[in-house]
Amino acid sequence: MLYTFRTKLKSSFFILLSALSIGASAQSKYPQNYFRNPLDVPITLAGTFGEIRSNHFHTGLDMKTEEREGLIVHAAADGYVSRINVSGYGYGNALYITHPNGYVTVYGHLSRYNDVIMKYLRKIQYERQRFSVDIELKPGEIPVKKGDTVAYSGSTGGAEGPHLHFEIRDEKSEDPLNPMLFGLTTVDHEPPVIRGICIYPLNDSSNVNGKHTPLYIPAVRKEKGYGLEGDSEIRVYGKIGVGLSTYDMGEAGTGHNGPYSQLLLDGDDTVYLSKMDELSFGSIHYVNGHVDFKAFKKDSRTIEHSFQTDNDALDIYKRISHRGRITCKGGQEHKMEYVVSDFNNNVTTLPFTLHSDTKKGTISHDSLRTTTTIYWHKDFDYETKGMLLHIPEKVLFEDTRFRCTIDTSGRRVYSAVYSIGDKYIPFNNSYTLSIKPSAPLPDSIMKRAVIVQMDGNHVSYLGGTLEHGYVVAHPKNFGSFAIMMDDERPLIKPINIYKNKDMSRTSSIEVEITDNLSGIAAYNAYVDGQWILMEYNPKKNMIYYTFDEHVGKGSHHLKLVVVDNVGNTNVYQTDFTR
Repeated sequence: MLYTFRTKLKSSFFILLSALSIGASAQSKYPQNYFRNPLDVPITLAGTFGEIRSNHFHTGLDMKTEEREGLIVHAAADGYVSRINVSGYGYGNALYITHPNGYVTVYGHLSRYNDVIMKYLRKIQYERQRFSVDIELKPGEIPVKKGDTVAYSGSTGGAEGPHLHFEIRDEKSEDPLNPMLFGLTTVDHEPPVIRGICIYPLNDSSNVNGKHTPLYIPAVRKEKGYGLEGDSEIRVYGKIGVGLSTYDMGEAGTGHNGPYSQLLLDGDDTVYLSKMDELSFGSIHYVNGHVDFKAFKKDSRTIEHSFQTDNDALDIYKRISHRGRITCKGGQEHKMEYVVSDFNNNVTTLPFTLHSDTKKGTISHDSLRTTTTIYWHKDFDYETKGMLLHIPEKVLFEDTRFRCTIDTSGRRVYSAVYSIGDKYIPFNNSYTLSIKPSAPLPDSIMKRAVIVQMDGNHVSYLGGTLEHGYVVAHPKNFGSFAIMMDDERPLIKPINIYKNKDMSRTSSIEVEITDNLSGIAAYNAYVDGQWILMEYNPKKNMIYYTFDEHVGKGSHHLKLVVVDNVGNTNVYQTDFTR
């Protein structure tokens, strides 16, 4: 069949209209103008729904707050406060409001709540004697009206800067939905940017330009859309997959956010169509198999597969043909095109051609050096001297070649160093790793034993429990592992307090707490024997007590107890006056 650009353009246009109609249909399912912008400033985004993050999809909108904290956060609609979650990690100070129309709005990284919620929160924190709390409330306890001030924006938890994380969830399923489907959109006339594509051989008999390795090709901007750098020729054979590196620009070129829709065409046929309308917490961890995990971890490059791995159970795919796998043989040409859009229907395209070879060509891969294979749909058990490994079925995304080497020359460790598999293999869950010390150790030492992952000079704590002479941990990736001992107490460094200091003109007590290996497990502070609330900011390794009614005027005694994850304890005590 003769192929012309005009024919292809016409075909793509109608397929694109069909794809966009899916978005219009999805939007019509949800109430419009029911939820208001939770901020008083226009919505501009630092992160979009479905954007790829480390080990997860982003489940809401990150709304910019003019690079500052303290902006008023309003209830998006009538309802009641159904949950208050406070943590030094994740969403930080988070608030959940349940609405009568069957949806829940979530507000994350808050600096603080309104006075009513703060009073309720402090009461629970002092009752439980914990900073981190997760509180579920009944419908009548704290009702709110649309537009009420419920909190103030901040950068608590895992936020890298001030912003408001905002979600809308289905109350019954608890699954997050794209807030833009409810009319909470932003002004945006900028089309997505395409960085490049990657071509993948998907089985042992397939190749790309004669090799059994992925081929990444940068994209360059053309007068209309994008093209491949140097008009690169791509010769392929066998089962082939394609991946796309792209991001969405906000208005005035701000932000590198995730796109809304990705469409891959093979001539007139749709190979792949994804749209970020909703996500499921039940399958959200499959993101590691959806992206090129090696490129993401090694090169900080996000490439989304336009094909499914064997154990990919994501529900973002609106259309996918043959699991996105393209059969290339017999000298055929596959006229491919990516069509990428944001929620405002700004569209970017990238055409390219796959030239099918008539024979396999020269294939280079590492199968001859393989010791064994892990099949993704079966349990896998492996044992070698001093180490046991158990990988449950469906933890890996596809069949994986496996190797294990042992190094006994380490001086800092209490076992051999076991280098297991390839650290760039993605997992969707954890497995069980058991390591035995090189020599028997007394119980007093073994209780401080932990498993660590070693990557050059970097050591990561994985934890560990003692079972039948082994230290057992549950990693979520391959790598090099060994036993180390954590026998050092956490460090306590007072920042603005010292013995007999007059704190009457100081608003808070500030202390830095750190640990050399296993990390902080718990801390408790007491003034004159009574527990006080110290808030935790792990990004700064700081804890803070803001003076309130629990500490009055006069002389006082402070006692701070900090414990790490293997039970090492440190205590700091001092006197001060108010």
